[in-house]
Amino acid sequence: MEPAPGHRIISARAVLHSCRRKAVLLSQTCPAAIFLMAAVIAVLSVRGNGFPFVPFIPTLSLLAAFALLPRRNALLQFGLPMLAVLISAWYWIAGQQNLVAEAVGRSKFAAEAELVVTDPSVSMQPGEAFRVKHFTCRLERLRFGGDGPWIEFAPRQPSVLLECGWDGPASVPVGFGDRIRSNGVFAPPNEPLLPGGFDYAAFLEQDGIYEIFRPDETFRIVSRGTGFRHWLYRIRDAVLARICAGFRDGENVRLASAMLGGHRIPLRPETRGGFLSSGTIHILSVSGTHVAIAATLLLLLTLWIPFRPRCFVVLLPLLIYALSTGMREPAMRAFIMIGVFLLLRALLVPSLRMNNLMLAAYVILLVSPGSLTNPGMHYSFTAVAMLLSLPANPGRTILKLISRGFTHPVPLRYMPTSRRIALRLAEDLLTAVSAAAVASLGSGVLTILYQGLFPVSAVPANVLVLPLAYMVFILAAAALFFCWMPPVSILLSVLLEHVFRLIAGTGRFFGGLCELTVPNPPVWSVAVFLAALFLLFRVKRFRTGAVLVALMTALFGFWCLRPKFMPREILVADSLGAGSEPAVIVADPALGRADVVNVPDYRLGQAFADWLGDRGIGVCRSVAVSSGRKASFDGLDVFSARIPVLDIYCPSNAVSKMPDGIPVAALPYEGAFNTCRISGDLFSFSVGTISGELLSNDVGNGRLTLRRDGVLLMDDALTPDSAYRFHTLTIERTAP
Repeated sequence: MEPAPGHRIISARAVLHSCRRKAVLLSQTCPAAIFLMAAVIAVLSVRGNGFPFVPFIPTLSLLAAFALLPRRNALLQFGLPMLAVLISAWYWIAGQQNLVAEAVGRSKFAAEAELVVTDPSVSMQPGEAFRVKHFTCRLERLRFGGDGPWIEFAPRQPSVLLECGWDGPASVPVGFGDRIRSNGVFAPPNEPLLPGGFDYAAFLEQDGIYEIFRPDETFRIVSRGTGFRHWLYRIRDAVLARICAGFRDGENVRLASAMLGGHRIPLRPETRGGFLSSGTIHILSVSGTHVAIAATLLLLLTLWIPFRPRCFVVLLPLLIYALSTGMREPAMRAFIMIGVFLLLRALLVPSLRMNNLMLAAYVILLVSPGSLTNPGMHYSFTAVAMLLSLPANPGRTILKLISRGFTHPVPLRYMPTSRRIALRLAEDLLTAVSAAAVASLGSGVLTILYQGLFPVSAVPANVLVLPLAYMVFILAAAALFFCWMPPVSILLSVLLEHVFRLIAGTGRFFGGLCELTVPNPPVWSVAVFLAALFLLFRVKRFRTGAVLVALMTALFGFWCLRPKFMPREILVADSLGAGSEPAVIVADPALGRADVVNVPDYRLGQAFADWLGDRGIGVCRSVAVSSGRKASFDGLDVFSARIPVLDIYCPSNAVSKMPDGIPVAALPYEGAFNTCRISGDLFSFSVGTISGELLSNDVGNGRLTLRRDGVLLMDDALTPDSAYRFHTLTIERTAP
């Protein structure tokens, strides 16, 4: 029977034939895409992240590759690359074990430990600006009691995080590779107190750290470190000290140590918060931006060398710079990406830019399989992919669309010099702005996914900060070059400090200018938005581009409107005899605000901020403090640094202890939105139309009663399931 005209019968053989043609075309034009697919399948199959029949995934995928590709291509482009990543992933996953708890039999204990410092952030340089209070170490051995037998860790020695919460051990100058000995307590990292909060334990697991060691007031240095990396970091710190010799503010020294040397030194909360809110947080750690700046300057300094040899010559000093910053994952990823691009250019290998990026991503997964689930990898890959999706000269394309005066058909060589310069400056400026806009938009969408906020001012902030970052490297190199001329070196150092002040000021200004807080969106919506954004720069038809823009607008509107349909919630935290005062939050995502009673400690302040941020709430209307004891407001500093607080109500004896910059009123206060008091074991509070009583006793039991406008909402008993007992109640929204 003849098929109807205009209709085609689709058979399984035809579909298979079409898939084979497309697979062969992909293997010829972008073979690194097949490499990357093999690497992703290998890592996911070893990790087992939700994959059914995990052991069979590599086999089935290999059979599919042989069915779609010629045997030679399937073996060389899929089979062997996947086998290499499988071996690397198995080796990596085998090291993700808590060897300390397995050897001792428990995860929390006191012991004497001998450790080797493995953190590149530690420094022998004098001065508080170079001091760190927590750093990673390799545990060599430990023992219980002064004369007990040593428990050796060999051949695999676990990594632990050494935390110094006081000025004694933190002020001891230690260097990379130093062997130290101290008595202290081993304990696992804290789990998040609330669902959706920052998981510190999972964050440390990415570096293979399962235990935190808190030493006593002193530790003894058994021996100093030696070796190439020890002396490399000593030279790096000496260079930083020379560059910062003219600095007057220790905060600028810390900024220089972070941007130039890769130090993980804590900054002031307002400085770090400004960088985070303005979308320029990447400037604080040595990542792709810094390594790219170093590579650009090295290529310019070696212009006298022919291009192909120059690509090889630049790699060695670039590798030394990346190693001097600690060669952490951001620097490692950036070096691999730039190295792959330079090598392919030097070898004259014809390849698409996106193919080079995927090849670099495959090498990164081969070296560090854990990078697949690392947010930093997602940021780097997305930003570079968005930049590569732009046309070769986006500034010229934009000028053709918005201006006829600069695009006169007269060739450039016949134009006046002033006109040529204006044209070139306009093209470069528009190229920089468009590149910053595209990279910031792609990274900003991931920021919504991971942090629940979108830095609206990221584009102008990055456009201003990136030239300043180039200036930092140029002035730092000049200050080092003229170190034999102290007057010139000091002058350059002073200029450099002013540049750091401009960078910090730019972050604070744009951070406080505009910030959009939204609930964490579904992963699928973020993936669809990024795919549409990537395709937007590849399509040539106006209708297709309009559809993609409409899709992205709809997704962004969906993210912003989600809080309008989220219910009002009450969260009660009772210490149940743990020494802290009870705490209450009334959150209204539809209005984007919350009211809080008490923030007892640091961990609870962070947990409250994460809990509100997960619901898209960026403002706390009021905080009420029940007593003048520190146990009522010890976490208010960290909470107010994350969530802006409009008003504070507290007893008169606690007014002077409240954070600066927030209006404070003493309780009792007529018309106060929040009131609270503690009478023995009874905690009474009133938040808007909600009032409640929380009764606790010494054995860790309690009872919570909630009312709205005098109507009973809840009267339940509480039991001590954990250090804090949290009870979340969803209620009907009422007018404030």
